[in-house]
Formats: sequence, C-alpha cells, structure tokens
Amino acid sequence: MDKLESIRPECNVFMAATWPLAWENMSKMDLALNEQADFTRWVVSEGLLREPFVLVDVGVQGGENERWQPLGGRLVVHGFDPIAEVVRELSEQNHDRPNRHYHCVALGNVDGEQAFYFNPANPTASSMFRQGTGRFDVENAEEPRQVVIRRLDSLLAEGLIPQADFIKIDVEGFEKEVLLGARELLSGGVLGLHTETNFGVSPQYPKSHFATLAELALDQHLLVFDVAFDRIPRATFQRALVDKGMKPISENYLVGRPATVDVLFCRDLIDEVDQPDNYQTPCRPLGLDQLIKAIIIYELHGLNDVALDTVKRFAERLGERLDVDRAVRLLAVPDCRGHDILWNLRKCIEAYEQSTSWRITAPLRWAKHFVFGSPREPA
Repeated sequence: MDKLESIRPECNVFMAATWPLAWENMSKMDLALNEQADFTRWVVSEGLLREPFVLVDVGVQGGENERWQPLGGRLVVHGFDPIAEVVRELSEQNHDRPNRHYHCVALGNVDGEQAFYFNPANPTASSMFRQGTGRFDVENAEEPRQVVIRRLDSLLAEGLIPQADFIKIDVEGFEKEVLLGARELLSGGVLGLHTETNFGVSPQYPKSHFATLAELALDQHLLVFDVAFDRIPRATFQRALVDKGMKPISENYLVGRPATVDVLFCRDLIDEVDQPDNYQTPCRPLGLDQLIKAIIIYELHGLNDVALDTVKRFAERLGERLDVDRAVRLLAVPDCRGHDILWNLRKCIEAYEQSTSWRITAPLRWAKHFVFGSPREPA
C-alpha cells in the first residue's frame, strides 16, 4: 500500500471516485478467487485427476463458491444446511447434476436434535445460537426450530458421505462444534479448510474464536495460508460523521477493527516432508491424486507460488502421471488473485477510463502505471 499512499495529490479526486467502486465489487472481502486456473482445467480435461474432488460445504446457502467451477465433473459436493427452504431450492436447481448432494441437517458434535434459530428477515444470520435481541425486535425476530444435528464423523462411518478433500464452514459461531465432530474426517485426508471466524472472545471461545479454530486445525497439520476480513466502524464514529454533515461509511472501508474473517488452512506438504519434527503427530503420506488435489487447492485460491513450488518439489512423483514442465508453465501466472484489493482497484480504474475522456483520465493513467507498472511490451 505504500505506492498507493504516495500517489501525487492531483490524482486524489480520481482515486476517491474509484475506491468506492472497488468496495462495491466486493460484498465481503472474500478469499482470493483464481478464475484462470489453467493447471486445474488442464488436469481435469486430460483425465490426469483420476479421483473425484470431494467438497463438504457446511452452511451451503447460495451454493458452493464459484472458485470450484474449474473442477467440472470431477467435483462432488455434499452441502449441509438446517434450513429446509435452502436445501429444497438447491436440490431443485441441481436436480440434473448427480454430483451435487444437499442435506437438510445441522452439523455439530452430537447426533440427535437441537434448537435452531431461523431468521426469516436475514436467513444468513440464522444460527444454532440465539442472535436476536428479543421477541419485540421485529427485524431480528427468530423462529426456533427443532432440527436434526449430526457429526460429520458419524455420517462418514455410516457411509452417508465420502472422505472429504476440502471442508468449508460458515455456521455463525458454531464452527468449533462442527470441527470437534469431524476429527476422524479431518485426519482421513482433508487437505484444506475454509472457515469464517473472528478475533472476539466469548464464554464459548475464551481464547478467541480464531485461536480455538486455529488450534483444532493445527491438530490436523492445517496451517494458515490466507486471510481476508471485513472492517466495521463503530457506531459512535458513524454518528460523529453524521453530526458533521457527512454520510456514514460502509463496511469494507479502511476504518474499523477486523470483524468477520475468512481463513484458509492448508497442509504444507513441503514442510511436512522437510521438517516433520515441526508437528506433534506423524505426518500422513499422500497418494498421487491427493498431491494433485493439494496443488489444485492452492491454485484455486490464487496461491500459484505455493502450487508451483509444490510441483517442483515433488516433480519426480508427479512425473509418473503428468508433464511437470507444462504444469510449471501453467502455474507461472503473476495476476491470479481475483478478489485481491489491488485487482479490484485495477478493474475499477479500467472501467472508469473507458467511461470518460482521454484528457480527464490522464492523471488516473499515471496513477495506474505508478501502482501497477508500465504496460507490457507487445510480443
């Protein structure tokens, strides 16, 4: 961000115009999305990935993230949500896709039934914990429902779900219970975990929500590989802006402590081989398909450097199935972080340039070249 802060003053008006557009393009600061994903598309199209890639999506409202689309028919999704309306809609939308399975089940660390608090005004805020402020608060009114709750380990033992390669969890504070009920599944070969968290403390999370989840993930050799977060300004600050005749600022601005945090945990396969003593339990060896899946996870989250490094480190094993030199070429892409803040700024600047005159946008072009470098010379 040093370059952004040092841009000369005459560009400020243009930066002020483009920053709000950049924030509007991100409903939430999500983990990076690599839409290009050339390596993944290649191994899928050529049949080099011989096993399905199994995604367990806990809190599947809206369906699985678009980042998984390059996996095509190799992707198998088991989505879970206790809201019957959500599961019914997803099942209807995917009735012709046999690899999509949606279950009207809550997940936790018990098998049975439990109260679930459905928020009809904002279903994404529904939770296993009561969220509203009272029965007279119409906006936050919740409908208590009795729902089936299961452990992922129980579903795995009963053969109702296969071993997962990746787990995504977004359950409004109930993440710890989901992980505690999935220890066998996690230890069976899970390569990556995406969970929503925060840095707050509570009776359920006395060491903070993030620290608790990070410790559970580390037990399975899953390390932090990426972080994205929102900022929410405090209400007193917003009121002070209004008192000055200014508009309150929106979420995702540069004011406020980190609020909602998305974290990507992955296994570091190179570190496990080179430094096994870093871990308190033995490092589990991977098959060739699992190795390819780990590289796919890195690439789909914009971590092409990690993916390429892994290809080079395990070139001999990978060479049994694929062209390692081609894999390196496909992964050597410098611009692959689709939800990165500078990527969004670049796109907004380009759109703004196209909508105004060449003379007016001259300082803006200078700013773009200063931040992102000069355009590449034609081949």
